[in-house]
Amino acid sequence: MIAAYNSGSTMARTLESLDPGTPVYAGATCVGEVRAVYAEGDARIAELLIVHWDARGEEVAIPTTEVLSVDGTGVQLIRQESDQYGDLAPFDASRFPTMKKLK
Repeated sequence: MIAAYNSGSTMARTLESLDPGTPVYAGATCVGEVRAVYAEGDARIAELLIVHWDARGEEVAIPTTEVLSVDGTGVQLIRQESDQYGDLAPFDASRFPTMKKLK
């Protein structure tokens, strides 16, 4: 397992290379799957994960600062309960005009 995300860490490369369909977990609960990875402008450092949140039936933007780890099973979020993510807004690409899709 990789340690929590820090700028310049090896996790940044792992986040950048996440494939669509990678499972996302809050604690032991699979909450959805990665749909895309976004970075700011021409940067190559992942800043947002777009996740299809199963319980809501929609895509949400999750800042990479919410990622605890990435391993062979998927992405583990910091908050351990899925209901702790009720504040996530539905993803709308027009709200992030300076972000570009990495994957």
